[in-house]
Amino acid sequence: MQSVQKLVGGWNSTTWLVGVSSGDEPAQHVAKLADSEDGDAFRSGLRIASAAASRGFPSGAPIPTVDGCLAVDLPEGVLALLQYVPGRSPSAVSDDDMRRVGVTLARAHLAVGAESAGVSEQHRWPWTWADVCLQELPMASEIRDAAARALDEARDVTARISPRVGVVHGDPGLEAFRLRDESPHEDGLIDWAAAMQAPLLYDLASFAVMTRETPESLTSCLEGYRHVAPDISGELRYLDVFIRLRWMCHAIYFASRLERRIIRGAASEAENRERLAEAYVGLTKPVDPILRPA
Repeated sequence: MQSVQKLVGGWNSTTWLVGVSSGDEPAQHVAKLADSEDGDAFRSGLRIASAAASRGFPSGAPIPTVDGCLAVDLPEGVLALLQYVPGRSPSAVSDDDMRRVGVTLARAHLAVGAESAGVSEQHRWPWTWADVCLQELPMASEIRDAAARALDEARDVTARISPRVGVVHGDPGLEAFRLRDESPHEDGLIDWAAAMQAPLLYDLASFAVMTRETPESLTSCLEGYRHVAPDISGELRYLDVFIRLRWMCHAIYFASRLERRIIRGAASEAENRERLAEAYVGLTKPVDPILRPA
């Protein structure tokens, strides 16, 4: 017996929870459909999730088809069947949850390491894809210039201080973490479609941006991250540089949605424009002192 339930949300794809009963062993999986134009990044994320899972990290890895493919092309897009990772989303106002998020993100970075072979060439640092997008996507000149400055600054800092570079999740929002209260060592991180090679600071900066309404979340997250990977401490003084880099990615993302007229994710064209304007503010205003770790 099978059951299919469409899951809510999803800015970048459409997902369904798939239940399968085989004898006395019921199982759950997640079917995920990405746009064909995003197929390269989607498949790259599937490869990274597979690598993480092979090292024991709960990543929502793809279940290969009978002929070994991680995804299949359909007229509607690119479809993959993923392992279901049980657990709950963390609470941004729980210090314990935020520490577990930091621990989980550090474990994820250790699991994938420098798995750059799974990342497409354009998504390896220093991100040639970003240059192309900033040249070709329609956006106001002041936004384009601010985004280009953020990219140049991140590249300059990386060349100067040589931070740890590896495969990053790329979009570590709260909904991507799966916390298992009965076994915290099995906390996981799913949805790797935005995975790229970059300084590992980028994921922490992304978390800071995505939890900006509760900025104190970052303090506990960093505490958990440093417990597993203390080497990050010396790099955190440059976190603001990568926060601006994250806002550059926001600008590119919402400019692309406007160009492609994408309104998935309970958004509208007006909201996409508002988010693009928000990205410009993030690129140009000083970083909140609370987001500047000592």
